[in-house]
Amino acid sequence: MNNAVQLWDGHLSVITRPVPHIQTPLDVVVKITYSAVCGTDLKILEGKFPCEKSVILGHEFVGIVKEAGSDVKHVTVGDRVVINPNTSCGMCDNCTKGLPHFCKFEGVKATIGIRRNGGWAQYCRLPAKNTVPLPHQLSFELGLLLEPMSCVVHGWNLLQPISPDSEILICGAGSMGLLFMCLLHFRGYREVVVAELLKGRQKIAQKLNFGFQVVHPEILISEARNAKHDGDEDWGFDIVIDCSGDPKSLEQGVQWLRHGGKFLLFGISPAGSEAKIDPHEVYAKELKIIASRINPFTFSSSMQIVQDMGERYLSFDNLGMRTFQLQEFTAALEVQRSGEISKAVFEN
Repeated sequence: MNNAVQLWDGHLSVITRPVPHIQTPLDVVVKITYSAVCGTDLKILEGKFPCEKSVILGHEFVGIVKEAGSDVKHVTVGDRVVINPNTSCGMCDNCTKGLPHFCKFEGVKATIGIRRNGGWAQYCRLPAKNTVPLPHQLSFELGLLLEPMSCVVHGWNLLQPISPDSEILICGAGSMGLLFMCLLHFRGYREVVVAELLKGRQKIAQKLNFGFQVVHPEILISEARNAKHDGDEDWGFDIVIDCSGDPKSLEQGVQWLRHGGKFLLFGISPAGSEAKIDPHEVYAKELKIIASRINPFTFSSSMQIVQDMGERYLSFDNLGMRTFQLQEFTAALEVQRSGEISKAVFEN
């Protein structure tokens, strides 16, 4: 049988279904090894991000191919795979412009774990094109981080160029903020400050032992106020990366950026959110405000990056991740929300 955690009309419950089988020649069925809870999943459960009324959540997962349709060529039964939950038609205007993450016909309408059943289960049937073979050098644990890391790498690419001596602020030390920390350290950046509200997340960020400064946002607010009072024009950052989704980060980040600075809007704010910024300040400092959405064209390159970073950076322990059984989903979600861990992982 196939145990799964299903969302139905805003409520989660464990259900038991028959193990799924392929329905088309281009389907696969994956026996899931690990599936993770993303911050987007928490926003879905809070009613702040849209999804299907009835769906098995989970868009970060890895496993083994159990069945493959007759037209599937790139994977076969027994292969280890990671899931890229996003897809595109390749033919609409946006796809042909090189913007597959804005696909008009598939795109968000077909996202695994949000628009159709995903990884919070023991088995999942899905289109084969959403499966990517895991190289033997990558464990399932590292493979589980490929989807979020591919999103981080897309944001990283949009920020380029980044001077090696840049002073960088990361807002939010959840799982994505931690991955940005890891990538920045791996790439040689050392002047990094991390602002985080929750003490548990602060401890996880400090445990990475990168030498980055980890502070409560109020510390920065106080420093900015004192710098303004003292006429210190050098205080601030060259780059601000928001992983919190809090509109206040945009308001403060614009004020804290130096001339020529860049703000990366990476965290997802609920639709209808508002932030108040001074357009004259954006003009006067010639700022760049950049938004980053999912992972177009970065899944393959992220596989090499994750392989190069390895367990030194990306182990479950280093990143404050903890495994749970599917039936423990209530406790898993509560402990992730508390900030005691960065990410809950369901293990089969």
